[in-house]
Amino acid sequence: MRGTARRQRRGMTLVEILISLVLLGIVSGVIMRVIMRQQRFYTGVNQILTQRGQLRSATSVLPIDLRSMSSVGGDILVATDSSIDFQLNVGTGVVCSVPGNATIVMPPDTLSSPTGQDITSWFGYARPNPSSDNLAYSVYIYDDSSEAGNEEDYWKKYNLVSLTDVGSTECLTQFTTIGDAGAKRPKLQLSDPAGFTDPVTGGPLSQYINIGAPVRVVRQVRYALYKETDGKWYLGFARYLKSNEYEALSPVSGPYDPYGSASGLGFRYYDVDGNEIASGADSATRAKIARVDLIARARTSSNVRAAGIQNGADQQYRDSLAVSVMLRNRQ
Repeated sequence: MRGTARRQRRGMTLVEILISLVLLGIVSGVIMRVIMRQQRFYTGVNQILTQRGQLRSATSVLPIDLRSMSSVGGDILVATDSSIDFQLNVGTGVVCSVPGNATIVMPPDTLSSPTGQDITSWFGYARPNPSSDNLAYSVYIYDDSSEAGNEEDYWKKYNLVSLTDVGSTECLTQFTTIGDAGAKRPKLQLSDPAGFTDPVTGGPLSQYINIGAPVRVVRQVRYALYKETDGKWYLGFARYLKSNEYEALSPVSGPYDPYGSASGLGFRYYDVDGNEIASGADSATRAKIARVDLIARARTSSNVRAAGIQNGADQQYRDSLAVSVMLRNRQ
């Protein structure tokens, strides 16, 4: 009886324990390999998605701003293979009152007209405030000149000194109705960049600036591929200041491939016939730009395994995206 009870209480042998540990190790190793491979896969996919998102960011932000400019009107100031300086539209309107030789008034931002069509517009940006934001703004007003026809007409450039709101007694013309009597009108104080004084008005404002003349408010900006302090290359954006210099570039998207033969961000320019215009062209040649091509190139920050990589090896995944922007008023 004691021998039978002793045999029933018998545990695992050393061999059985060793076999169990070996099997457990094999299963655990297989599970860990699967988990690590899945983790690497999702990390690689996330890097590729991030990279493609940065490419789309560059090719979606820039075209919106580029389409608003006119090369014929001299909006393109610098055009190189890695940067572009141009005048960005921030507002439009018409002259509805000329209360002085250096001021114009535009219709209210929002009209009470039943059509709901506003004449004064500010394009997705805060209203210009040169008195406090330290940015340089220019105002282009259509000058009708003294000659019949439009051969001598041109866009007269002024500096924007200040922009304030004036009372309801200003600008009571065909552009407003009695319902707009209480609305504020933007009043633009101007100066001539060349110090010109009109002999008739006695100020910078031309005597040929008439009621109904179109108005464009612009500011000078720069987009460029540049190297940040972290050693990576980004698409940067900067605005022109009153001190006649650009502020420091700030990153918009990236990182991209470095500047070189296959730059991470490249600009190419063409005329209406499809002929390429060389980087760094002068003002007369820049006026012929009818199309701007933007090519963005990027790679993942670390090696990934993905379709399209040679031999399926772990390498940095590279991709590119290109977009063409047709400019308005091209010649």
